[in-house]
Amino acid sequence: MKIILLEKIEKLGQLGDVVNVKNGYARNFLLPKAKALRATDDNLKYFESKSVEIRKKNDKEMASAAKLSESINNKTFIVIRQAGENGQLFGSVTTRDIANMLSDDGVPEITRNQVSLVEPIKELGIVDVRIDLHPEVSVIIKLNIARTSEEADMQEKGPLNNLDKENTEIDSVVDVFEEGVEINIDDSQDVDPDTENTSDLDADITEDEVNKKEE
Repeated sequence: MKIILLEKIEKLGQLGDVVNVKNGYARNFLLPKAKALRATDDNLKYFESKSVEIRKKNDKEMASAAKLSESINNKTFIVIRQAGENGQLFGSVTTRDIANMLSDDGVPEITRNQVSLVEPIKELGIVDVRIDLHPEVSVIIKLNIARTSEEADMQEKGPLNNLDKENTEIDSVVDVFEEGVEINIDDSQDVDPDTENTSDLDADITEDEVNKKEE
């Protein structure tokens, strides 16, 4: 089916593009969601007459989405779920769950279709999730999925803090050598070159003494 796009569609085209898509994709998604129009002669004329108005509306929505993105991009949301000792969730976190969570947090008009998730989340941990606020504005949020608030805090601070601590210790050692700090070495551990072969010499003397006694 040939359609006119009313907004940017990833991997398909930009607003105003006329493209061919499968009938099912057009009937079940693009047309019902008002993301496209059938590319009939009447609709082509309609879009041409309304294109300025449509583009202004798109620009306004994009600006609103960009403003919202500043407040939630890279923001961490704690999700409390029951899980086994191996970290497997009793259930999963779905796109619908994430959309509802964002709405409860005050993020307006987020639907499950705006949440980009390859498959439901089934394990504890911190996961990056893409949210499409607008066809041309996306953000990444972090989901800290834990059994308790205390566990979420440990997940947030634990591995990263340990790594930072190790890096700090390594940097401290490097700084010591770069600054030329004198390192004291115990001279008692030094080996006198003149005595390196003492054991071999003692062995030779002992053997000579034995031979003399036998004579």
